Amino acid sequence: MTQLLILSQPQRAKLSDAISRALSFLKMKEPLTAVEWADKYFYLSAESSYIKGKWTTRPYQVAILNAMGHPDIEEVNWEKSARVGYTKLIVAVIGYFIEHKSRNIALWQPDDGARDSFSKKHIDSMIRDVKPVRSIFPWFNSKHKNNTIASKVFETQNQIYLLGGKAAKNYREISVDVGIYDELSKFDNDVEKEGSPLSLGDKRLEGSVFRKSIRGSTPSEHLSDEVPCLIHEAASKAAHYMHRYVPCPHCQTFQVLAWGGRAKEFGIIFDNDGSVEKQAASARYRCSSCKQDFHYKDYITADELGFWASEEGLKTYDGIVYFDDNGEVVPAPRSISFHCWSVYSHDSPWSQIVRDWVRYHGTREGLKSFTNTTLGEVWVEDQGGLSPDNLFRRRENYAAQVPFDQCIITQAVDTQDDRLEIETVAWIDGEERYSIKYQKIYGDPTQPQVWKLLHKALTEQFKTPNGSVIEPSIAFIDSGGHHTDKVYAFCKRYGPRRFVAIKGASVKGRPIVTFPKKRNEHGVYLAMIGTDTAKNTLYSRLIDTLENNSLHAPGIFHWPIGDEYSLEFFEHLTNERRKLKYVKGRPEIVWDAGKRRNEPWDLAVYNLAAIRRLQSRGLDLSQYKNTQRIDSDNEPDDE
Repeated sequence: MTQLLILSQPQRAKLSDAISRALSFLKMKEPLTAVEWADKYFYLSAESSYIKGKWTTRPYQVAILNAMGHPDIEEVNWEKSARVGYTKLIVAVIGYFIEHKSRNIALWQPDDGARDSFSKKHIDSMIRDVKPVRSIFPWFNSKHKNNTIASKVFETQNQIYLLGGKAAKNYREISVDVGIYDELSKFDNDVEKEGSPLSLGDKRLEGSVFRKSIRGSTPSEHLSDEVPCLIHEAASKAAHYMHRYVPCPHCQTFQVLAWGGRAKEFGIIFDNDGSVEKQAASARYRCSSCKQDFHYKDYITADELGFWASEEGLKTYDGIVYFDDNGEVVPAPRSISFHCWSVYSHDSPWSQIVRDWVRYHGTREGLKSFTNTTLGEVWVEDQGGLSPDNLFRRRENYAAQVPFDQCIITQAVDTQDDRLEIETVAWIDGEERYSIKYQKIYGDPTQPQVWKLLHKALTEQFKTPNGSVIEPSIAFIDSGGHHTDKVYAFCKRYGPRRFVAIKGASVKGRPIVTFPKKRNEHGVYLAMIGTDTAKNTLYSRLIDTLENNSLHAPGIFHWPIGDEYSLEFFEHLTNERRKLKYVKGRPEIVWDAGKRRNEPWDLAVYNLAAIRRLQSRGLDLSQYKNTQRIDSDNEPDDE
């Protein structure tokens, strides 16, 4: 006997509503891009916006937001300044992925406090005010396991995890389609010694068919290759690094907008007298082509015609369709980066940029803040702290030519068009180094007499405190200039293992010296020098030399008192500095002498490479201990 289930009117209404809601999830949605969805549904909430109301994507934001939502782009990096709308874009794309794409999301903040604030201020208000998202989250404003600060579960069974980035456990035991890193540069570079946040977080995407990693941040300080700015590091590795081009209202030349200042020929310029407000009010842009000025309101109109492009020739107007140099449509890249700074903002006028500069550029901290938060560029500490005068005052009186009876001597040769420069260095335990002699051989390197004098210099013997002599063990000779053949001939004639031809290779992470197994076609061993790695090492050691109160410590420099180690020598030693440059459109941290003389710095690199070569062949520097005693006046005792 079959019994009929009889429902009350309220029960029938509730069941009907549940069935309708379930069927609505199966209904085919109109396909929308991330920008189309945001412009149709997204809302600026009062808690998280200066002005509440309906969202409209700004022209410069269109390609970035669409790239975040693009199904074929797996990795999006945004190296940015303040005031360009990054937080709004990631909140909008979260709503898009949850409601329109049914994706699972993990969003990491630098720490739990930032996570809590973001969850309450941005995610809760987005769920409340964006109607399609609110419609699939019936637990809003109620205490429910599906509505916590750390997790939101929707009726579609899609979930967003909101996590702090400091704990390694927050990168475990979740599987998601989309990983978002907010303010990446503020994360720890190594999360509880388990790896970088990007490597840990992106692991959670590996099983997804629709994997997407979105990284964005205002840059911070790039301390070294070992401690980089995370957003700068991630952005520079993408297949394409995109810049925004807008046309000049006068000549229609498309250009990347740049900071100019008071003395530049183009970029944001301003009058340099009067009050802060008067200078700020004079802000305008000078075109790099026609040199005519235009104003912020002109830019707002011109931005409608702008596009994004990379040095490799990729171009897009909307972040959906991409073109090559010939205007042909090409597939979207797997990874892409965008650089955008305050000049492109539609919500902060150029007067604010000038106001920031006038107020804050006079101090290191102010300039750092302007570089990071206004220009959207990584801060690179240069060698400003390496005072030539302070290094000059570190010179010492040696007890003999070589201050130790037992040490290893290396030599380095820099080849110029009118001279050869040579530095001889003694090494002891810990790669503590003592400069012995600095000399120059003037003459045309195409003439044999110059090379005869070089051979004499490189075979000189040096006296020790006990009266004995020590011969140099190896000499590294620069072959990268105009006299490569002469260097090869010299090394081959006198012994290519004792006199080694070298060539610099400024490649990030390359070993300080790479020695070939075989001779090249010229009959010599051409050693490659990882100049970037060597310079980072030497820079740290020069800092240690100045900061170390002890006269002896591993790695520090020593110089003798003598005419060849003049103040000019130390000026040339410190002329090369780390700087941020755009190389083929990509931001790179490079060593740059700015066309200033820097031969002592190059010779320091070559000598470090030389001692590393000897150690790779079995030299044990720990056998050569520091036996010299130096009194408080920086002069050796008679003992």
